[in-house]
Amino acid sequence: MRTIPVIALRGMTVLPNSTKFFDISRKKSIAALEAAMITDQKLFLVGQKSPDVADPSQEHLWDIGTISEVRQLIKMPGGIIRVMVEGKERAHLLDLDISDTMLTGQVEPAPLEEDMPGEAREAMLRVLKDKLTEYAQGNPKMGREKLPELMMVQDLTELMEQIGSEIPWDCTVSQELLEAESECELYETLVRRLMIEIEVGQIKQEFQSKVKTHIDKNQRDYVLREQLRVIRKELGEEGPTDEAEEYLERVRKLKADRETKDKLTKEICRLR
Repeated sequence: MRTIPVIALRGMTVLPNSTKFFDISRKKSIAALEAAMITDQKLFLVGQKSPDVADPSQEHLWDIGTISEVRQLIKMPGGIIRVMVEGKERAHLLDLDISDTMLTGQVEPAPLEEDMPGEAREAMLRVLKDKLTEYAQGNPKMGREKLPELMMVQDLTELMEQIGSEIPWDCTVSQELLEAESECELYETLVRRLMIEIEVGQIKQEFQSKVKTHIDKNQRDYVLREQLRVIRKELGEEGPTDEAEEYLERVRKLKADRETKDKLTKEICRLR
């Protein structure tokens, strides 16, 4: 157990063995950063359950966070400090001391339990890589930039850590990964989350394909109508004798309710 300056993060989670940039402007966060810089540059970074809380207490924070090391800080305009950190190890927040100036926590390192049997690790490694390949098919940028590097990893634990940090998960998913107590639980969470992302990506692609088909059809119909209008104009047939205009005139004279006329007019206009 150790006492360490604490920064409460809004809308993000820092995972072990990952590098993150974030901005801080709250006075207590700046004071915690300054305290870390004059000792060993270590901070405990823990996410807020709700980003709307301006001055969080322990009940507003998750129980699991990451002991991290400050790698760089840049002072920005408006009293903002941009910080680069490297996540070192997951830890439990046992107690939070809230003073007028900063947050300080009693934290206890909580490394992942190594509960995977050796003979299963190779099979699990292959499953993760298969799911990564499927995910990359729906995310071409990630496939080009990150997939080759990830596919070269031969250690299961290292691969799980890199998947956690390289894929742009929502912060709630990152927190779920951080809270996994064992390698087996982390593996199951990653596979489940990758499968969800793959399914969502497939649904999104199907929807986009249907929208594109609909737009293409409308554009094609528009072009054909414009071409027909030009041909009629060249032949001197444009005017009140236009077939669609005649139908519209009939609709205007038709004794029917407005809804019926509107439907007929819409269908006729599609033919123009």
